[in-house]
Amino acid sequence: MVTEHSKPMRNPQIRLNGHARPLCAIAFDLDSTLTRPYLDFRRLRQQLNLPEGDILTWLAALPPAERVPASQLIEAFEQDGVKNVTWNEGAQEVLNAVQALDLPLAIVTRNSRSSLVAVCQRLGIAVDLLVAREDAPPKPDPACLHYTAKQLAVPIEQLLMVGDYRHDIDAGRAAGAMTVLLTNGRPPSWPVEADLIIERLVELLRYLEQ
Repeated sequence: MVTEHSKPMRNPQIRLNGHARPLCAIAFDLDSTLTRPYLDFRRLRQQLNLPEGDILTWLAALPPAERVPASQLIEAFEQDGVKNVTWNEGAQEVLNAVQALDLPLAIVTRNSRSSLVAVCQRLGIAVDLLVAREDAPPKPDPACLHYTAKQLAVPIEQLLMVGDYRHDIDAGRAAGAMTVLLTNGRPPSWPVEADLIIERLVELLRYLEQ
């Protein structure tokens, strides 16, 4: 779902660490960023018999004969969660405001493309680029953000990654993008090295300038 972004740019900027930096595009995480949490990963881990560790890393290491049924279970889990999806607080307002600045928007998620498209259809989300795990190595691998910058034809250092988890920040920093951590009012239990930390998504608008 890639669309050509042909609107004239207004030279938007974002203020980070007291300095205004050029901003050419924004990439948002999906679950717990644009949407309220809708996937019960505790239940998925029980189904996979995987109490800890990264699920996609574990999946990639499985022998092919075991990977296929595990992938099917994960896909079904994601699709099942779509029916419970709702907007995160302030997410619609933020997307509308960013689009009014003529900034290209992407959603970069570790979810499958089919579940990502289903969420966008259910909530009526329309952005310039959707990046799922089939499109590029998923976060925290920076390749997905290099892919995003290339598809949107913007410099990676002028791409902003906004997400709620360390995978979002780690991918952004490794790629050379700017990063914003959304806490949703819950301070992270891990060291944060984001350029900006916000409690609610709508706070992002305070830092955007034309």
